[in-house]
Amino acid sequence: MRKSLLFLFALLFSSIFSLNAQNDCSICKSVEKGKFNKIEHFIKKEVRKYKNGIEFFNGPGSGMQVSHSEDMDTICEKLRQFPCVEDAYWDKCAMKASIYPGWAVIGVRLKTNNGVVEKCFHIQMGTMGNVNFFGCKFHVFKYRSILKYKKMYDCEGFIEKERENCKKEKLNH
Repeated sequence: MRKSLLFLFALLFSSIFSLNAQNDCSICKSVEKGKFNKIEHFIKKEVRKYKNGIEFFNGPGSGMQVSHSEDMDTICEKLRQFPCVEDAYWDKCAMKASIYPGWAVIGVRLKTNNGVVEKCFHIQMGTMGNVNFFGCKFHVFKYRSILKYKKMYDCEGFIEKERENCKKEKLNH
């Protein structure tokens, strides 16, 4: 009885791990064909998974703050693990307007059959709590500091530009 339960338990875990491996393989197969909807779906899923960020106390004047830097680094690391991803980087060193809600862009260099393609994924950092109803905006909900996926677009040279921004920033400090 114990051996059969152990066998079923091992079979269950091996099937789960093989499904994840098949999922990774299907993402790369679609990317190689030039179809990017599966990688976009993967990023949407990761953004929903890490949407809340990390809360920390920033002193008596500021109170609790939310940081999404570690989450963006984690998403980029997960993307780099795919064999079809040449590189992934986000715009952590870019100069941005200090408005709420903020945004971040993840750039991913993908290997396709037609060569290397660079795609960017726009992620909003925070929500205003507004609801659009037939062209009118109503403030219904409170502000929330969460990640929200917005769109995917082409962006050749994004990763090199952002790496240069970070090198310049390190030299200035």
